Amino acid sequence: MPKHHLAEYNLSKLQSALRDSYFTENEALKLLFAIEEAAGNDAQKIAGAAEFCLMMVETMELGIDALVAAAFHYCSCVTAREQQSTVLGERFHMASFGDHVVRIARDAARLKELEMVAARIVQQKQQHARQDAENLRMLMLSESKDWRALAIRSAACLYRLRGILESDHWKDLDPEKVRVAREALWIYAPMAGCLGMHRLKNELEGAAFQILYRRQYELVTSLRTDAVSPGGPTVQQSMNSVLNHVQEEITSMLKEDEEFSNLVGDFTVTARVKEPYSMWCKMMSHGYKSIQQVPDAIALRIVLNADHDSDDEPIETVRARERALCYYAQKRCLERWEPQLGNPRFKDYIANPKANGYQSLHYTAQTAHGNDEWSLEIQVRSGEMHKVAEYGLASHWDYKAQKKSSGKLSEDAPPESSDAYLHKVQQWHWEQSGGAPMVNTKGKSSSARPVSVDPWLEADNLDDLWQSRVRAERIRARTRLQPYIEALTNTQSDLTRDFVFVFFEPQGAVLSLPAGACVVDALRKGCNDRAWEHFSGTSLNGRQTAVTKRLSNGDVLTLEKQC
Repeated sequence: MPKHHLAEYNLSKLQSALRDSYFTENEALKLLFAIEEAAGNDAQKIAGAAEFCLMMVETMELGIDALVAAAFHYCSCVTAREQQSTVLGERFHMASFGDHVVRIARDAARLKELEMVAARIVQQKQQHARQDAENLRMLMLSESKDWRALAIRSAACLYRLRGILESDHWKDLDPEKVRVAREALWIYAPMAGCLGMHRLKNELEGAAFQILYRRQYELVTSLRTDAVSPGGPTVQQSMNSVLNHVQEEITSMLKEDEEFSNLVGDFTVTARVKEPYSMWCKMMSHGYKSIQQVPDAIALRIVLNADHDSDDEPIETVRARERALCYYAQKRCLERWEPQLGNPRFKDYIANPKANGYQSLHYTAQTAHGNDEWSLEIQVRSGEMHKVAEYGLASHWDYKAQKKSSGKLSEDAPPESSDAYLHKVQQWHWEQSGGAPMVNTKGKSSSARPVSVDPWLEADNLDDLWQSRVRAERIRARTRLQPYIEALTNTQSDLTRDFVFVFFEPQGAVLSLPAGACVVDALRKGCNDRAWEHFSGTSLNGRQTAVTKRLSNGDVLTLEKQC
């Protein structure tokens, strides 16, 4: 689809989104420059790369290096498609943006190349397709050196899905559309879930569901237009009414609670209706006939941030108070909205976080509305917990570690004091704007404010930059992130140590074999009975090979005579 006329517009939208996401002016300019460099001043590629990066900014939190790598990766993919190549070449000048950008882009390129091999080999078949997808996901996970590359490829899948839905003839399914949607549902949505990127996961599932299962999608959405009772409001109208009523009550209740108000800096109460794909899965697995039977079809979410007693209060103390306030808010809700009889579904993910870092308090409440009883889920979490729930813990902290930063912080840097970090933020931005190095005066760091700087660094914007306790927490958070990165690394190590994944044609499959397996092991697993003994020859990655040849991840094994 021609987009060259949107180049300037998309770049402008991206720059605005970067500002709203609190990237620095230098970081925003770096990304815009990277897009133009990666695109080679091709307006079509500039428009597409800017759109792709904008989508990533809106659906996940990644640092500037990952976004720059994503821009180069997008342009490499477009070039490979234009040249009908299965190998992604490196774009000119990418190395000038740093080694980290190059590593992420190369890792994403390797994953894309595996996808292209899979698309060529794995047939569009219903039987065994899910197992092939599972094996391909494990192959990609074992081959990835950086989780940011997995995030980029997951975002690329969503980008393709959006493109399909925006086309005029998206309902006319062809094998390519089916393949992309299946990859989204069976590979990238679960992968996004493992990374804790629930916003990305939900959108991948929703778009793929709409494409692959249009009849079921329309059925679930049509249930919302059914009348709750003859002549009464529709299910959607009733759900909105229940949510609005309870939302107002919770907000008023907490605002009028003096003890809560004294300790909370701010809080929000938001409403949500379960996504069509999740609704359909829940109804199928439990045999529900109507949306009203789904206990968490509608939900209210309280997100709170504790107030600081003083400027130098340790952030750990604030976070502990937020956890206590979450339990207190839930207690107040329990007093007003009783748990659903027989199925209260209490879940304490604050005391027992999910493996991907998710934290929140849940329970299913019951409320009367009109002549009907409605169940709804009430969730309570802190602002920090909410960010992790939406974007994933690894992604969230990667993004925060680079926000308002030169990107030169050590991965194992020790926590710094608020004052020390405050001065570093001031100094870096002042020097970036052309000023001479600043001299810190103990206890007077704010007096070192530069007099004439870029407009981005003035007034409220500069005050935002100087929220030192926020930045200090980002540095401390590296120790919180470590267990989850280690879990991902351990999974990759286990896969590499225990398994090898290979493509097998003409059977059109992705085989999972024990580490150390040879060609003959793949033949025995990929062929029925002992039919493999009757083949006329076998090749590995396009070259003749012996059956005793040891296999490596991503190898393509081909039989010259079909089993």
